[in-house]
Amino acid sequence: MANLDNQINGLLGKMTQAGGTGKGTYGEQAVFKVCEEFYQTCGGILIHSYSYNVDQSQAGNIKKNDGKLYVERLGSTTEIDVLYVSKYRVFPIEVKAYKANTITLTDDGISGCYKTDKSPVHQNEMHCRHLYAHIFKCLPDGQTKYVVPIVCFVDRASIIDKRSDWQRGYILLTILDNLKETIKINNFPLEYQLNLTSLDNTLKEQMQSCEKYFPPRF
Repeated sequence: MANLDNQINGLLGKMTQAGGTGKGTYGEQAVFKVCEEFYQTCGGILIHSYSYNVDQSQAGNIKKNDGKLYVERLGSTTEIDVLYVSKYRVFPIEVKAYKANTITLTDDGISGCYKTDKSPVHQNEMHCRHLYAHIFKCLPDGQTKYVVPIVCFVDRASIIDKRSDWQRGYILLTILDNLKETIKINNFPLEYQLNLTSLDNTLKEQMQSCEKYFPPRF
């Protein structure tokens, strides 16, 4: 695990020096490496940039324009930055690196970010809603409690979370330094373990592309 820690530190150094989209790219790679530690020690499935088919019966993403919320038009695919599936939970992780000093999140959206019209919380909710439409048959009794959405900020901005208790409990918010602990405290057994083979088959059936795909590790 020492080698993975060194790789994470190296990516963080590159992320600090990078600008534009490069910062987000290195941030995603760092989050992927954090999840790789769990994959190597606890098993599961791990995917970077999982692009998959949307469910056309579901709504699209929530965006804000001139202070008003609206639902954007649905495309044919959507993408989860990092998807880690353990034998206990499905963790869809939205990774964000904004050029901002202070970011404020409410149930309605996000502020403090330059030209950002959609909240990463709303983004991940949409991703999970469309993912669930495919994987519910693989979950024990189709229960959503086996899916734990996470939004991870990888920059050094101060995060002010003014969301309701309901939304905080539904979609977790963390920074990169706390991601390991966030996954750890939510990765405990419930009544049943997940069927990794069934989930692997379903994820592959719906997949359009990905950067990396680590197959089931038992």
